[in-house]
Amino acid sequence: MSTYKEKTLIEIDRDIALPPFLIILDGTTLHVRDIIAVAHQKIPIEFTDNPIVLKRVEESYQRMMQNVIDGVPVYGCNTGYGARAGHVVNEGEASDRILFAQKISKSIVHTDVTVGPILPKEVVRAAMVIRMNMLLHGVSAVKLSDLDIFRQMLNKDIIPVVNAYGGLGASGDLAHNSRVVSAARQLDGVFVWDADGQKKPARTTLKHHKIPKLELDPKAGLGLVNGDNFSTAAATLIAVDVLRLQLIADVLGAMMVEVLRGSTRPFHPFLGNVRPHRGQQEVAKVYRYLLHGSKLAYQELQGQQERPKGVSVQDAYSLRCLPQSEAVNREFLAWALETITINANSVSDNPLWVTPEHAVDGEEPWQWVSGGNFFAMHMGEVIDIMRKIITRLIKRNDRQLHRLLNPHLNNGLPANLSDSSAISQCAFKGVQLQSGMFDVYSMLLANPVTTMFGIHEEHNQDITPHSLTSALFAWEGLRVLRYSLAMNAIAIAQAVDLREGVSLLSPRTRPMYEYIRSIVSYVKEERPLNQDIERIYQEIESGKINEMLRKAVFNEFGKYDE
Repeated sequence: MSTYKEKTLIEIDRDIALPPFLIILDGTTLHVRDIIAVAHQKIPIEFTDNPIVLKRVEESYQRMMQNVIDGVPVYGCNTGYGARAGHVVNEGEASDRILFAQKISKSIVHTDVTVGPILPKEVVRAAMVIRMNMLLHGVSAVKLSDLDIFRQMLNKDIIPVVNAYGGLGASGDLAHNSRVVSAARQLDGVFVWDADGQKKPARTTLKHHKIPKLELDPKAGLGLVNGDNFSTAAATLIAVDVLRLQLIADVLGAMMVEVLRGSTRPFHPFLGNVRPHRGQQEVAKVYRYLLHGSKLAYQELQGQQERPKGVSVQDAYSLRCLPQSEAVNREFLAWALETITINANSVSDNPLWVTPEHAVDGEEPWQWVSGGNFFAMHMGEVIDIMRKIITRLIKRNDRQLHRLLNPHLNNGLPANLSDSSAISQCAFKGVQLQSGMFDVYSMLLANPVTTMFGIHEEHNQDITPHSLTSALFAWEGLRVLRYSLAMNAIAIAQAVDLREGVSLLSPRTRPMYEYIRSIVSYVKEERPLNQDIERIYQEIESGKINEMLRKAVFNEFGKYDE
């Protein structure tokens, strides 16, 4: 699988941006790149033809059915759910036992309770492909034909409408997965998005596309809902968004060093060599790359230059300490992507059937085991950490913007980046006030969720990760970060013009300036800036700025000789 810890964020972004032409699911080789491709594009999905994988899927189903026929009490097959596991229904003849087990399987519909805002279609698509992959390990007793209904829905871009509220991240993402199952069962009152983006009844839409109705056998209801695939999907999309916003922040950070007349010396490789945190070394290398050739930044890798009278011999922390402060962002992003990859290629369900190679000494294979592989703590922690990174970037933006607008700190720029035509000399003051709001709001959005849980479901679910709750805060935090980056981008472009510094910019930051100026114009007199901010926000959200960075800014990274 991927070794993200051995790659820079720039290299990871390049890899993720190259979607596959076909995704073949086998339970163990689903990459973050594949999940992102399925989420955002109609990439065809197929199942492996590996006979070992297919036989395992069939065998676990047959073993489960034999348990039901024999009247063996198996959680979720012939028992109640959760704290009702002591309620066993296994009386009668074999046909009766199968019928009761089918009814129990269908009764999982009670968890279809999601309400509130609608989850983005991309999250649902990603969750469905991850669920299929998780179940292809063949230890959950779910039939391939059931998974094929999900596959057909994805390939025809028929995506269930799933609400955001309703999950604990324990016993998997029950409520959200239940809505997908309800759509596949073509139940009344359930809706899907069709290929044209229209919201339509699941029953008529699936029938129109000749997708068979999901008929739940024993265990299938529980097997299809009892996993943390929605949490994994959310973590994947959030982590990739954070990665890409970090790269935008890198370029704007380098430009901030330029317009504030900062130094390249804090990015000297010596500092990373004597304190060899991988992330610190990477940040410094990125800034050396971006600032190479700049005539605004002090080029001091070969020695400290004498400053003009009254100019400090060292930069403030928000410039000088970027390698140290943002090292952990990169290290945790790499960890997050590794952790997501493990989770997306793991079994997330309960109960499971122990295969021969995993049986302990003296254990008869293919007995069921009850455990907690549905528990979404890893994904909850990934998302919690992503929210911390989001907030750190927003706070960094705020501190840098403050220095840029303050005539006592910005090394010669006018107050509030005001042109002489701005009568109040307050042209960007409103932007700074908005930045302060983002600073405080982001701190509230960064509060950890995985340590804030109660006791649920008859005292059965007494520890829970609430991973999707963390995701709700993360999505709001991402919106705020995009606005924060948009505002700083506009302010930096203004500062470049005030310094008459377009030709003085590094050749590697100039494309960002030119991109910003292709969208928003120089602020000569006071004017509302909200529409300018919104336009840059849209360029960030759409991915267009990151696409430009790959082609015009980071295209030589890794190829040049420092």
